[in-house]
Amino acid sequence: MKKSNLYSRYLVAFLFSAIVFQFGCKKEKGYYDTQNINQETNLDIYDYLKSKPGVYDSLLLVIDKLKMEGTLRDSAITLFAVSNSSFQIAIKNLNDARRANGKPAIFLAELASGKVLIPSQEEKIKNDSSHLDTMVSRYIIKGLFKSTDFSIGDGRELLSVRGSFPMHGKRQYADAQGMQNGGPEVIEFANTKRSVFTPNWAFAYTSSVNIQAKNGIIHLVQPDHVFGYDEFVRRLTFIPPPTNLFKSVIGEKTVSYGLASYRDGIVNPGEKFEKIYDGNSLTKFISHFNNYNGQPVRPIYFNWAPAFPTVSNVYTFTTANDSQEYPRNPTSWRLEASQDKENWVTLDTRQDMKFEANFQTKIYDFKNDVAYQYYRIVILTNAGDDLFQLSEWTMNFRKVYQ
Repeated sequence: MKKSNLYSRYLVAFLFSAIVFQFGCKKEKGYYDTQNINQETNLDIYDYLKSKPGVYDSLLLVIDKLKMEGTLRDSAITLFAVSNSSFQIAIKNLNDARRANGKPAIFLAELASGKVLIPSQEEKIKNDSSHLDTMVSRYIIKGLFKSTDFSIGDGRELLSVRGSFPMHGKRQYADAQGMQNGGPEVIEFANTKRSVFTPNWAFAYTSSVNIQAKNGIIHLVQPDHVFGYDEFVRRLTFIPPPTNLFKSVIGEKTVSYGLASYRDGIVNPGEKFEKIYDGNSLTKFISHFNNYNGQPVRPIYFNWAPAFPTVSNVYTFTTANDSQEYPRNPTSWRLEASQDKENWVTLDTRQDMKFEANFQTKIYDFKNDVAYQYYRIVILTNAGDDLFQLSEWTMNFRKVYQ
């Protein structure tokens, strides 16, 4: 009898252990089993936004102005939907900058209207509309992408619906209840700024993902995201460059150096002076500056000889792809002009200048109504590196309105 009881106890213990083992080996339920589609709607993407009054009105305002309704209705796209609050933050930042420069406040409806009240503002209004187009297009991605499509490796590159601008998506998990990565899916949606270095990117994060509409996928961007990433204020306070004389006036463009023995292309044959006026900010001109074999190369002379005497009253500089990583930007220079290459007149002088971003274009106006045969910019100092670089230089003309 005692032996039988002992056997029964062993049998119960074995069965209990087997049950525990089986349950313990089952896959734990949780966010790992979330469905690819979290919500479905029989509306197209445009009508889905319209069905949320007070949430996406600003986005719809811009979409309508830019005539992109058809894209949101018919195209196979993925939309990262930014709410009214994202636009409100961006507009507040813009008006803070305008106020600091003594300009009145402006609002999204005015920016989107495209109305020209003063002739001299026509170019600026067109430029603002172009910037809005560029910025909103980056939230509209070609193709259909669910959150799981961003789960492999470091995510994947995405292309905007207009201009095929490279964006990037990566799936993450939010923290929850004290558990790291234990919460819901989040997509890290990045503006790459055409840089391979992630520290240069700007990021947005989703609050909800995988809404299946009739023609695409919708991911909702967190309301504290600033529309346009970190470019909104800079773009909409930017005065567009006037007529580029390098395109309208044929002329010779050359570079020369204070160190007479120095030659263009020594640093990199693929980044010679010709790249500074090729109209492509993704290429650049680079040369030695403060030191080459123990000698300074500076100053550097950007020379332009138009085919016929030409009036210029504006010029532009555009920084290169890695200007924030290396102190190579110009910091002081002067612009000179001549009729005979012997007697030079100083038209403009700049000192202690700074550039705040890669691929940043700055415009410099100066007073001039004389048609000169020769122009040159003399680069005197840079930010300190032994090398100097810029991606673009132009000489321009702006009609002055009285």
